[in-house]
Amino acid sequence: MEVEFDANDTVMRLKITSATCSFFAVGATVYRLYKRRRRLWADDIWALFASVALVIQVVAIFLHIRPPNSLSYTTGIAVYYLTAMTFYSIVWASRLSILFSIIRIDPSPARRRCLFCAAVMFFTTALLLLAQLFWVCESRLAWKHLPNPQCGLPRQVAIFQFVTDVLSDAVLLFAPWPLFRTLADKSLGRKLTIIFSTCVVTTIASLTHASFILKDDDLRIPFSGIAEGCLSLIVANIPVIITTTIDIVGQPLHGETAKFSTIFWLGNAETTAAGIQLQTIGEETTGYMSSESWTSSTKIGVVSIESHPHDTPV
Repeated sequence: MEVEFDANDTVMRLKITSATCSFFAVGATVYRLYKRRRRLWADDIWALFASVALVIQVVAIFLHIRPPNSLSYTTGIAVYYLTAMTFYSIVWASRLSILFSIIRIDPSPARRRCLFCAAVMFFTTALLLLAQLFWVCESRLAWKHLPNPQCGLPRQVAIFQFVTDVLSDAVLLFAPWPLFRTLADKSLGRKLTIIFSTCVVTTIASLTHASFILKDDDLRIPFSGIAEGCLSLIVANIPVIITTTIDIVGQPLHGETAKFSTIFWLGNAETTAAGIQLQTIGEETTGYMSSESWTSSTKIGVVSIESHPHDTPV
C-alpha cells in the first residue's frame, strides 16, 4: 500500500528530525575515527558503538509508518523497545566516550583509577535505566495495543533520568580540571577546559527531555530524546575533532619534556622542566622528543611522550 507523505504529520516530522540530526552526529563520528584511525582507543570504540546504536534508532523510527501500517502486534512493540533502548545506549556510550578521552590523556595513575571506577558506575547506571524501562513498560499493557505502540513513562523514570544525568555530566565537567590546572601553559588549560565544558549542552538537552516526561508530553518526548542522543554523540566527538584539526597547543617552551604511558596501572608518568603533563587528545605520539628537536607539525601533541614498552605500537 502506498503511503502518502505529509510534512505536517508528527511521525513524518519525527523521521525528518531523526535523519537530519543523526546525519551530523554520525558524520562527526566518522571524521573522528578517520583522524584517530592509527591509534584507536576505548573512547573511540564507545563513540563507534554510540553511532551504530544511532543508526539502529533511525531504522526503528522509520519503521513507525503512519497507521494503518503493516507492522504486526509483536513487531510494533519490538520497534518501540528498540527505539528506547538505543536512546539509552547512545547517551551513555557518548558519556563513556568522553570519560575515556579524559582517562587517555591523564598521566596520573591515581586519577585514572578513579575515572575507571566512574566508568563502571556509568555502565551500571545505563543497565539500571534499561532495566527500569522494561520493569515499567511490562507492568502496563494498554500501550501495546495502540496503532503505534509507545509506553507512557511515569514520573519515577523522569526523576531517575534527571538525577543520573546531572550527576554524570557533573563528573564529566569537573573530571579534567585537576589535569588542566597542572599545565604550565595556563592558556592551553583554559582552552581545553572550554572544549570539555561543552558537555553542559548534553545536560541541558537531558533536563529538557526529563521535563517533558514529567509533564507527560507524549508529543515532545520522542523529539527531545532524539535531540539529546544526537547532541550527546556530537559533544563526545568535539574534543577529539577540535584538537586534531586546530593547533591549540602551539610551540613548546625551551627545555620542557614529558613522559607518559597509556597503560594507566603501570604509572609511568613523569614531567620535567615546567611540568607539562598533557597527552594528545586527538593523536598519540610515540618516541622521545625534546624542545630542541621540535618540528613544525599539524598534529596536536604534548611536548614529548615516551611510550611504555607495553603500549601497543602504531
